[in-house]
Amino acid sequence: MQSFYVRLLGTGSPKPNRERSGPAQVIMVDETPVLVDCGEGTTRQLLNSEINPEDIKHVLFTHLHSDHVFGYAHFLLGGWSLGRKELTIVGPKGLKEFHEKILDIFKEDIDYRVNTLGISGNGLLDVNIIEIPDDGGEIEIPEINTEISSAPVVHNVTTFGFRFQKGDQAIVISGDTCPVDSLVTLAKGADILIQDAAIATSVFNAESTDANLKKIKDILVKEHCSPKQAGEIAEEAGVKSVVLTHLLPNTNETEAFQEASKAFNGKVIVGRDLDDITI
Repeated sequence: MQSFYVRLLGTGSPKPNRERSGPAQVIMVDETPVLVDCGEGTTRQLLNSEINPEDIKHVLFTHLHSDHVFGYAHFLLGGWSLGRKELTIVGPKGLKEFHEKILDIFKEDIDYRVNTLGISGNGLLDVNIIEIPDDGGEIEIPEINTEISSAPVVHNVTTFGFRFQKGDQAIVISGDTCPVDSLVTLAKGADILIQDAAIATSVFNAESTDANLKKIKDILVKEHCSPKQAGEIAEEAGVKSVVLTHLLPNTNETEAFQEASKAFNGKVIVGRDLDDITI
């Protein structure tokens, strides 16, 4: 296995789906796992992919929407209970408040474990929190052998895309976004682009007479991409592979693949949970 690749943990969306866990992926850098987003089921998916949750010492959040953070409480306390001694989390402003609310919710439980059972609070009560400026920029994490940069994208809350650059290889995570120049710039020449492609034709059929569905689509197209747009972004950025993710239930994978492929001359992959995407 390569020393720099992506493992998809969750390729789903806010809607529960038995086939897809909530949004999450691990960037493997020289056998060091870096978690990006922490949707529902993330800790279970780490175990299913034989990555020990306590070995995750760095978590980056593209944004703080529920589907991208549902699994954080389980990961935070579960990884600590398994023996994690240190943790750094990175994300938009509001991350510190969100983290502290989790600690407050489970204060009685945590106090029991620390004060009665004598478990050290290291890795839970001393988490290093880095909030990214609204205009993005470089993220300094010396422990990881890769350059990490962020760029704001367009969603309905502050959201970032991330680029991991290791030598001449690059992996980019789009975050939830509609097409935007900042993402094209961030992804320029990358080997892999993990791209939001939520607005699938099979889910939002143009011929549907459902007025409510049309209203929802009119809103969502301002903050998500279709498979075709994912392909267009990949083509404009000149990436080698694009991986479609953030897929809603009832997404027709074959149709999504075809739509992206018509717009992109590189490799198109429809993401599935626990897939490894290699350079």
